Amino acid sequence: MNTIESSVGLRGSNRRNDVTLVQEILKKNGFPHLRVDGICGRNTKRAIIEYQKKFHLLPDGMINPGGKTIESLTSTSNTESLPTPHGSTATNPNGERKRASLMSPSFQCINLMKQYEVLKTKPYDDQTGRDTEYWKVGATIGYGHLIRESEFEKYKQGIDFSDADVLFNQDIRRFIAAVRDFVKVDVTQNEFDALVMFSFNIGTKDSQHQRGLYYSSVLKIINGESSENIDNAWMRYTISQGHQMRGLINRRRSELNVYHKGIYIKL
Repeated sequence: MNTIESSVGLRGSNRRNDVTLVQEILKKNGFPHLRVDGICGRNTKRAIIEYQKKFHLLPDGMINPGGKTIESLTSTSNTESLPTPHGSTATNPNGERKRASLMSPSFQCINLMKQYEVLKTKPYDDQTGRDTEYWKVGATIGYGHLIRESEFEKYKQGIDFSDADVLFNQDIRRFIAAVRDFVKVDVTQNEFDALVMFSFNIGTKDSQHQRGLYYSSVLKIINGESSENIDNAWMRYTISQGHQMRGLINRRRSELNVYHKGIYIKL
């Protein structure tokens, strides 16, 4: 297989032919929607970092000639090895089901979650969306990362998108773990993805207030402990501060599209 002649990615030389080759290989390795245009833009850099993290390589966003990342990418053993939606859907009625405890979210899931959270490189108030120069409850940065008072000084001047990716990947771990722990039946990739997205938005397990995925009717239905309609149960989570929110309605519908159909589109 052809290989790159110069570095590609963050701070790379990013020659068009090399970038094109990397994009073509990434498309075959779990990033089917990545555009092949020879331009090392944000999506290409993110795909490189995501790939490196998935295969326990240094997530520096850089692919060097002869390095471990290009060696892994061009290895036939890793072809199409990132999870992709292959669940039981209208277009794939015989989708594979697996134990939730052994699953990870697909790239499409991660990408859609980031679209909903929206990248903000400066601290902002989660309730108003306005930038904030001091800590308050709801101070947020990156892809929906709630800033603790003790860490506000660290993020006060802002972050870049690679920092935001690191934060997001740290934050999402406990939601993935919750779905793995709480779901007791085999699920398809798209069902697992939808539950990770749902949990990320409503929380995992708030014992004090009996909230989160653990206490939800959605989980009971999936685990066979309730015969209620899952769509109705899912759509209950559209209220914020006492009001039904259009954004939450669209988000729930989007999650249900992932769950039932394997369609990963922001509504």
